[in-house]
Amino acid sequence: MEDHAYIGELAASIIYLIAGVRLILLGVRTTEVPERLLGASFVFIGVSSLLYTFAVFPIFESVSIPLNFAARVSYLPGSILIAFFTERVFREGERWAMWFAWGAGVLATAGVVGSALGGDWEGFSIRNGWFWLEWVGYTLPFGWAATEAFNQYRQARRRMSLDLCEPVICNRLLLWSLFGVAQFVSCLVVLGQYAAFERENVFSATWDNLYGAATISGLIMISLAFFPPASYLRWVERTTRVPDVERD
Repeated sequence: MEDHAYIGELAASIIYLIAGVRLILLGVRTTEVPERLLGASFVFIGVSSLLYTFAVFPIFESVSIPLNFAARVSYLPGSILIAFFTERVFREGERWAMWFAWGAGVLATAGVVGSALGGDWEGFSIRNGWFWLEWVGYTLPFGWAATEAFNQYRQARRRMSLDLCEPVICNRLLLWSLFGVAQFVSCLVVLGQYAAFERENVFSATWDNLYGAATISGLIMISLAFFPPASYLRWVERTTRVPDVERD
Protein backbone atom coordinates (compact mmCIF):
# COMPACT_ATOMS: atom_id res chain seq x y z
CA MET A 1 0.00 0.00 0.00
CA GLU A 2 1.03 3.63 -0.51
CA ASP A 3 2.01 5.65 2.54
CA HIS A 4 -1.24 7.64 2.69
CA ALA A 5 -3.26 4.44 2.94
CA TYR A 6 -1.71 3.69 6.30
CA ILE A 7 -3.41 6.64 7.92
CA GLY A 8 -6.65 4.67 7.63
CA GLU A 9 -4.83 1.49 8.66
CA LEU A 10 -3.53 3.18 11.80
CA ALA A 11 -6.99 4.51 12.66
CA ALA A 12 -8.40 1.03 12.14
CA SER A 13 -5.84 -0.52 14.49
CA ILE A 14 -6.70 1.93 17.26
CA ILE A 15 -10.45 1.45 16.96
CA TYR A 16 -10.20 -2.33 16.73
CA LEU A 17 -7.92 -2.51 19.76
CA ILE A 18 -10.14 -0.27 21.87
CA ALA A 19 -13.31 -2.10 20.84
CA GLY A 20 -11.64 -5.48 21.34
CA VAL A 21 -10.41 -4.73 24.86
CA ARG A 22 -13.78 -3.34 25.88
CA LEU A 23 -15.60 -6.40 24.57
CA ILE A 24 -13.19 -8.77 26.31
CA LEU A 25 -13.68 -6.92 29.61
CA LEU A 26 -17.44 -7.06 29.08
CA GLY A 27 -17.18 -10.79 28.44
CA VAL A 28 -15.18 -11.24 31.63
CA ARG A 29 -17.80 -9.37 33.64
CA THR A 30 -20.76 -11.22 32.12
CA THR A 31 -18.93 -14.56 31.66
CA GLU A 32 -20.39 -14.65 28.14
CA VAL A 33 -18.34 -16.39 25.43
CA PRO A 34 -19.49 -14.40 22.34
CA GLU A 35 -18.19 -11.11 23.74
CA ARG A 36 -14.81 -12.67 24.42
CA LEU A 37 -14.65 -14.30 20.98
CA LEU A 38 -15.47 -11.05 19.23
CA GLY A 39 -13.21 -9.01 21.49
CA ALA A 40 -10.25 -11.31 20.84
CA SER A 41 -10.98 -11.17 17.12
CA PHE A 42 -10.89 -7.37 17.14
CA VAL A 43 -7.64 -7.34 19.13
CA PHE A 44 -5.92 -9.62 16.62
CA ILE A 45 -7.20 -7.56 13.67
CA GLY A 46 -6.07 -4.38 15.44
CA VAL A 47 -2.59 -5.80 16.03
CA SER A 48 -2.42 -6.86 12.37
CA SER A 49 -3.34 -3.35 11.19
CA LEU A 50 -0.76 -1.83 13.54
CA LEU A 51 2.01 -4.09 12.25
CA TYR A 52 1.12 -3.30 8.63
CA THR A 53 1.35 0.38 9.57
CA PHE A 54 4.80 -0.05 11.11
CA ALA A 55 6.04 -1.90 8.02
CA VAL A 56 5.65 1.18 5.83
CA PHE A 57 7.71 3.51 8.04
CA PRO A 58 11.27 4.10 6.73
CA ILE A 59 12.70 3.39 10.17
CA PHE A 60 11.41 -0.19 9.92
CA GLU A 61 12.41 -0.71 6.27
CA SER A 62 15.02 -3.33 7.15
CA VAL A 63 12.42 -5.48 8.90
CA SER A 64 9.43 -4.73 6.66
CA ILE A 65 9.13 -8.34 5.45
CA PRO A 66 9.06 -9.83 8.99
CA LEU A 67 6.56 -7.14 10.03
CA ASN A 68 4.30 -7.87 7.06
CA PHE A 69 4.48 -11.58 7.83
CA ALA A 70 3.68 -10.97 11.50
CA ALA A 71 0.72 -8.80 10.45
CA ARG A 72 -0.45 -11.50 8.09
CA VAL A 73 -0.25 -14.16 10.80
CA SER A 74 -2.01 -11.90 13.33
CA TYR A 75 -4.94 -11.44 10.97
CA LEU A 76 -5.63 -15.18 10.82
CA PRO A 77 -7.08 -15.65 14.33
CA GLY A 78 -9.01 -12.41 13.85
CA SER A 79 -10.96 -13.77 10.89
CA ILE A 80 -11.20 -17.31 12.30
CA LEU A 81 -12.69 -16.07 15.57
CA ILE A 82 -15.32 -14.18 13.55
CA ALA A 83 -16.40 -17.56 12.18
CA PHE A 84 -16.63 -19.09 15.64
CA PHE A 85 -18.51 -16.02 16.90
CA THR A 86 -21.04 -16.47 14.08
CA GLU A 87 -21.42 -20.16 14.90
CA ARG A 88 -21.89 -19.46 18.61
CA VAL A 89 -24.41 -16.62 18.18
CA PHE A 90 -26.42 -17.69 15.13
CA ARG A 91 -25.93 -21.44 14.67
CA GLU A 92 -25.06 -22.84 18.07
CA GLY A 93 -25.26 -26.61 18.21
CA GLU A 94 -25.42 -27.07 14.44
CA ARG A 95 -22.66 -29.42 13.36
CA TRP A 96 -22.27 -28.01 9.86
CA ALA A 97 -21.64 -24.55 11.27
CA MET A 98 -18.87 -25.79 13.53
CA TRP A 99 -17.26 -27.63 10.60
CA PHE A 100 -17.58 -24.50 8.49
CA ALA A 101 -15.75 -22.44 11.10
CA TRP A 102 -12.98 -25.02 11.48
CA GLY A 103 -12.75 -25.42 7.71
CA ALA A 104 -12.20 -21.71 7.18
CA GLY A 105 -9.47 -21.76 9.81
CA VAL A 106 -7.72 -24.74 8.25
CA LEU A 107 -7.79 -23.18 4.77
CA ALA A 108 -6.37 -19.85 5.95
CA THR A 109 -3.68 -21.46 8.09
CA ALA A 110 -2.64 -23.90 5.35
CA GLY A 111 -2.40 -21.02 2.89
CA VAL A 112 -0.09 -18.99 5.11
CA VAL A 113 2.11 -21.93 6.07
CA GLY A 114 2.34 -23.25 2.51
CA SER A 115 3.23 -19.92 0.93
CA ALA A 116 5.75 -19.11 3.67
CA LEU A 117 7.49 -22.44 3.16
CA GLY A 118 7.65 -21.57 -0.53
CA GLY A 119 9.34 -18.25 0.23
CA ASP A 120 6.32 -15.94 -0.17
CA TRP A 121 6.41 -14.44 3.33
CA GLU A 122 4.30 -11.37 2.61
CA GLY A 123 1.57 -13.23 0.72
CA PHE A 124 1.27 -10.66 -2.06
CA SER A 125 1.43 -13.10 -4.99
CA ILE A 126 -1.99 -14.10 -6.29
CA ARG A 127 -0.29 -16.48 -8.74
CA ASN A 128 0.67 -18.62 -5.78
CA GLY A 129 -1.94 -21.32 -5.21
CA TRP A 130 -1.45 -21.05 -1.45
CA PHE A 131 -2.62 -17.45 -1.62
CA TRP A 132 -6.08 -18.58 -2.69
CA LEU A 133 -6.43 -21.01 0.21
CA GLU A 134 -5.56 -18.23 2.62
CA TRP A 135 -7.83 -15.72 0.88
CA VAL A 136 -10.84 -18.04 0.87
CA GLY A 137 -10.18 -18.95 4.50
CA TYR A 138 -10.20 -15.37 5.77
CA THR A 139 -12.90 -14.08 3.41
CA LEU A 140 -15.63 -16.67 4.03
CA PRO A 141 -16.11 -15.82 7.74
CA PHE A 142 -17.07 -12.23 6.92
CA GLY A 143 -19.48 -13.24 4.17
CA TRP A 144 -21.04 -15.78 6.52
CA ALA A 145 -21.35 -13.20 9.31
CA ALA A 146 -23.07 -10.77 6.93
CA THR A 147 -25.52 -13.42 5.71
CA GLU A 148 -26.49 -14.79 9.13
CA ALA A 149 -26.91 -11.35 10.66
CA PHE A 150 -29.05 -10.15 7.76
CA ASN A 151 -31.32 -13.20 8.04
CA GLN A 152 -31.75 -12.47 11.74
CA TYR A 153 -32.36 -8.81 10.96
CA ARG A 154 -35.23 -9.70 8.63
CA GLN A 155 -36.79 -11.86 11.33
CA ALA A 156 -36.26 -9.14 13.91
CA ARG A 157 -38.07 -6.66 11.66
CA ARG A 158 -41.12 -8.90 11.67
CA ARG A 159 -40.96 -9.34 15.44
CA MET A 160 -40.52 -5.61 15.90
CA SER A 161 -43.80 -4.99 14.08
CA LEU A 162 -45.44 -7.06 16.84
CA ASP A 163 -43.50 -5.22 19.55
CA LEU A 164 -41.50 -8.38 20.28
CA CYS A 165 -38.10 -6.93 19.48
CA GLU A 166 -36.50 -3.64 20.47
CA PRO A 167 -35.55 -1.34 17.57
CA VAL A 168 -31.99 -1.02 18.87
CA ILE A 169 -31.50 -4.80 18.78
CA CYS A 170 -32.92 -4.97 15.27
CA ASN A 171 -30.66 -2.15 14.15
CA ARG A 172 -27.60 -3.79 15.71
CA LEU A 173 -28.19 -6.90 13.61
CA LEU A 174 -28.30 -4.75 10.49
CA LEU A 175 -25.10 -2.95 11.46
CA TRP A 176 -23.30 -6.22 12.08
CA SER A 177 -24.44 -7.50 8.69
CA LEU A 178 -23.15 -4.32 7.05
CA PHE A 179 -19.84 -4.73 8.87
CA GLY A 180 -19.55 -8.21 7.37
CA VAL A 181 -20.33 -6.80 3.94
CA ALA A 182 -17.69 -4.08 4.32
CA GLN A 183 -15.06 -6.60 5.37
CA PHE A 184 -16.03 -8.96 2.56
CA VAL A 185 -15.70 -6.12 0.05
CA SER A 186 -12.28 -5.21 1.47
CA CYS A 187 -11.20 -8.82 0.87
CA LEU A 188 -12.33 -8.52 -2.76
CA VAL A 189 -10.42 -5.25 -3.10
CA VAL A 190 -7.27 -7.01 -1.87
CA LEU A 191 -7.33 -9.07 -5.06
CA GLY A 192 -7.18 -5.92 -7.15
CA GLN A 193 -4.45 -4.46 -4.96
CA TYR A 194 -2.24 -7.51 -5.19
CA ALA A 195 -2.83 -7.98 -8.92
CA ALA A 196 -1.72 -4.39 -9.52
CA PHE A 197 1.30 -4.93 -7.27
CA GLU A 198 2.40 -7.97 -9.28
CA ARG A 199 2.17 -6.00 -12.52
CA GLU A 200 3.77 -2.74 -11.40
CA ASN A 201 5.56 -3.60 -8.14
CA VAL A 202 3.67 -0.79 -6.44
CA PHE A 203 0.29 -0.60 -4.77
CA SER A 204 -2.24 1.40 -6.77
CA ALA A 205 -3.65 4.53 -5.13
CA THR A 206 -7.06 3.72 -6.59
CA TRP A 207 -7.19 0.29 -4.99
CA ASP A 208 -5.78 1.72 -1.76
CA ASN A 209 -8.59 4.27 -1.66
CA LEU A 210 -11.20 1.59 -2.25
CA TYR A 211 -9.70 -0.54 0.51
CA GLY A 212 -9.66 2.47 2.83
CA ALA A 213 -13.32 3.23 2.09
CA ALA A 214 -14.33 -0.35 2.88
CA THR A 215 -12.27 -0.32 6.07
CA ILE A 216 -13.72 2.97 7.28
CA SER A 217 -17.25 1.77 6.50
CA GLY A 218 -16.66 -1.32 8.63
CA LEU A 219 -15.30 0.78 11.49
CA ILE A 220 -18.38 3.00 11.42
CA MET A 221 -20.62 -0.07 11.65
CA ILE A 222 -18.63 -1.40 14.62
CA SER A 223 -18.80 1.93 16.44
CA LEU A 224 -22.54 2.30 15.94
CA ALA A 225 -23.26 -1.34 16.83
CA PHE A 226 -21.24 -1.62 20.02
CA PHE A 227 -20.55 1.93 21.20
CA PRO A 228 -23.42 4.03 19.80
CA PRO A 229 -23.83 7.65 20.90
CA ALA A 230 -27.06 8.46 22.70
CA SER A 231 -28.18 10.65 19.80
CA TYR A 232 -27.93 7.69 17.43
CA LEU A 233 -29.96 5.45 19.75
CA ARG A 234 -32.66 8.11 20.00
CA TRP A 235 -32.72 8.38 16.21
CA VAL A 236 -33.13 4.61 15.85
CA GLU A 237 -35.97 4.57 18.36
CA ARG A 238 -37.69 7.50 16.70
CA THR A 239 -37.45 6.25 13.14
CA THR A 240 -37.98 2.51 13.49
CA ARG A 241 -40.37 1.90 16.38
CA VAL A 242 -43.87 1.02 15.18
CA PRO A 243 -46.43 3.51 16.55
CA ASP A 244 -49.10 2.06 18.86
CA VAL A 245 -51.85 3.18 16.50
CA GLU A 246 -50.37 1.00 13.71
CA ARG A 247 -50.19 -2.08 15.97
CA ASP A 248 -53.82 -1.52 17.01
